[in-house]
Amino acid sequence: MPLNRLFDSGQALPIPDVQRTTFALDAVARLVCNTWEEILAAQAGGQFDAVVIGSGMYGAYTATKLFEFGKDLPNQQPRILVLESGPFLISEHFQNLTRVGNLFNSVLEPLVEPNSQGRNISEPSNYAGANRLNDHHRCVGGKSLFWGGWTPRLVEEDLKQWPAEVVEYLRLKGQPDGYEYVEREIGTWPVADFINGDLFDILKDRAKNVLSKVPSLTTVQDPPIAVLGQSPGSGLFSMDKFSSLPLLLDAIREASDQSDAKRRLFLVPNAEVIKLETSNGVVTQIVVALKNPFDPNNKSQARVVRLDVKPSAAIVLAGNTVNSTRLALNSFPRPKALQPNSELIGRNLMVHVRGNFIWKIARPALGVPSELEKELQTAALHIPGSTQTTKGPGQFHFQFYAAPNVFTPAFPGAPNNPEEFLYRVVPNIEEFEKILAAQTTGTIENKVVIGIRTCGETFGDRTTPIGNPNSSWISVNPFGGTGDDLYFENGRELRVPKAFVNLVETPADKQVRDAQSEAAFAFIEALAGQPKGSATKKDPNAPIEFFSGGEDGIGTTYHESGTLWIGNDFTTSVTDVNGRFHHVSNAYCVDQSIFTTVGSANPVPTGLTLSRKIARSIIERYSQVQTIDDEPGFETLYQGNFKADGWEIAASGSQNFFDVPNQSGAVLGAGVGNKNVALGVLWFTRKKFQNFILKLDWKAFDIEANSGIFLRTPEPKALDNSFYNSSTEIQIDERGYDFLNNVYGSPLHKTGAVYEVFPAQKWAAKVLSPRNSGNQEYWNSYEIRVQGNEIEVKLNGQLVSKGAFSELLRFADPSDGKKKRSEGFIGFQCHTEVVQFRNIRIKEL
Repeated sequence: MPLNRLFDSGQALPIPDVQRTTFALDAVARLVCNTWEEILAAQAGGQFDAVVIGSGMYGAYTATKLFEFGKDLPNQQPRILVLESGPFLISEHFQNLTRVGNLFNSVLEPLVEPNSQGRNISEPSNYAGANRLNDHHRCVGGKSLFWGGWTPRLVEEDLKQWPAEVVEYLRLKGQPDGYEYVEREIGTWPVADFINGDLFDILKDRAKNVLSKVPSLTTVQDPPIAVLGQSPGSGLFSMDKFSSLPLLLDAIREASDQSDAKRRLFLVPNAEVIKLETSNGVVTQIVVALKNPFDPNNKSQARVVRLDVKPSAAIVLAGNTVNSTRLALNSFPRPKALQPNSELIGRNLMVHVRGNFIWKIARPALGVPSELEKELQTAALHIPGSTQTTKGPGQFHFQFYAAPNVFTPAFPGAPNNPEEFLYRVVPNIEEFEKILAAQTTGTIENKVVIGIRTCGETFGDRTTPIGNPNSSWISVNPFGGTGDDLYFENGRELRVPKAFVNLVETPADKQVRDAQSEAAFAFIEALAGQPKGSATKKDPNAPIEFFSGGEDGIGTTYHESGTLWIGNDFTTSVTDVNGRFHHVSNAYCVDQSIFTTVGSANPVPTGLTLSRKIARSIIERYSQVQTIDDEPGFETLYQGNFKADGWEIAASGSQNFFDVPNQSGAVLGAGVGNKNVALGVLWFTRKKFQNFILKLDWKAFDIEANSGIFLRTPEPKALDNSFYNSSTEIQIDERGYDFLNNVYGSPLHKTGAVYEVFPAQKWAAKVLSPRNSGNQEYWNSYEIRVQGNEIEVKLNGQLVSKGAFSELLRFADPSDGKKKRSEGFIGFQCHTEVVQFRNIRIKEL
């Protein structure tokens, strides 16, 4: 008999306020989750420094790392809020539990409309799950509670199109970063603690011996499965199958020792972020639909609320590719002036081509004895391969599984399923002993059941505009009406366009699929020493019996990736190497949508490693640059009195330059503490410079602060176009305002750019601390190298801009359009708000 639906009584519970359902006491969820009202009250201790949208695989991990890395900061430790659109379900991977029913399907929800208004999928109709985009898990923990766990790295061929800085990070060794460290975290390493035994050893050796008979295959490797099967130390439990949720829950409980006003980590379930409001290239407000937990799909019953965020707060998209792309397009599509190649957000959609095949092979054909050791024999191997396609090399791999037939009433599917005991808790020792005995008895005891799951890459298209039916992409629904989610805010309609997914298996994708399937059958024949074609026959009396299998639809893998891909060039990528949107100063993404290519690997290990990199980059914004008192070979240009030190204010501009009093060292100020524009130039009069390294520190107090460092300028007799156009300027503007086009977020105009010449490849400035806020104030360091026609700009030790001028004017030449000079003076600009400078020093080359 069905249970009754619960309703909110409106009556507060006494402390401890743990709710009861018909069967359960909702204690775990209450001890780790918060209400919206608790979040608002917690802001009495200060606004949040990071808001993570999604608590799934990447959101939970990123929030945890922000919390952990933040503990090492000597001063300000960021406060973190996690917003999750689904409910709390369980606290760890569901395969770490005993058989508890159909948990897997209990929180599945569609990503798009299940009709032509939500998707178009072009693929053969005979694929399993054809023309379908799998529902995804919407709950605290998301897919990290249900994922498969097969976690190879991207191979070298995959990484050729990735930015060099990211590739270098992924390859790090001997440090708490990179693939190597994340593999230890999730249990992929060590490999031998989970898969071992006689059957594994026999099949591994045999696979290596026959590998050369299948030219497209490259190696045989131990299975990269994210399970830590042994205790990491004496007295500690094993960590079992990895989910990022236990990391988050443990961090929340650690943070809960303090009052809410002082706590640093919060989690709100049933809170769907439907839009990010921006102002001048900065996210300033988060629009949230608080679901009715008793009727969550009824959007008319959701309560729409808004959370103001400070400009320095990191807003981190951490859902899945479809939802993060939808949120980005609905919140901050690129301005037309920043779309030289039309909108990029949503292009480059990639998935995987996949198939599943099962054979039953006679033990003698494999060299497997009829009697095995009295331990459970489950084997697994990772076998990568490659094939040539019309788009270049295409990567694929096999997830190879094997087990002796096991016929036991408690697990009736075991005779036909090589994965039956691969990911499972068997808590009953008597049942386990029956499984062991069944390995060598039964009706088909002379067979080994082998499965191969093929998984191959698809090729993203980063150049074809969205809307082309022959490429894969995501957009927001263009139909209106039922193409919108409809909410109500204070009685007014709030329409949020849904996602539309176009997914196509291209000819090159099909070439990968065909190659991996052909290789799988050829490998089985080589493994069993049987002739070509024998692996396709369904003959139970033959050495190889093809039992079942076929190709899976391209929308069934949960591996959608690539639509917000990272890169150095804003004209050819959406986010920078730290997952930060090129055109929005405080918005990040950490999920699979930032992949440049997807290869054939499960996205999780790469995604977690990138999440770790991005979390570090956010926390590094709260660290101080080193103060330099004296540096060999450098001449100090400012020692505390700009007039006495040889600096002069240009007469025709603002006079708002000043020596800042009461500082521990010499500090130069430029500007006025308001938002009015007042252009002025301060220049060093004693010498012109040609080739040099200029170093200095700077800090600002407001997101609207705008200034710059002038290089190789003419004498500023008049601050007109001839002066500005022939001067080289290194920009300071965290909003990236393009005056000509009246748009914000321009990489040619943001901090680190060689103004209007060479764009800043990434955001790298420290957190802005408003004056009188009580928070630590953070200095930034610039290192600018100019030699001949080449220029290189480092911000806080990171290369942010570089390039070579095509032609340079001599110092005495008249101005000529926007050509820069080969020699000139050093100067500073005042523009908007206040920027301060210190440690100004130069080394001539």
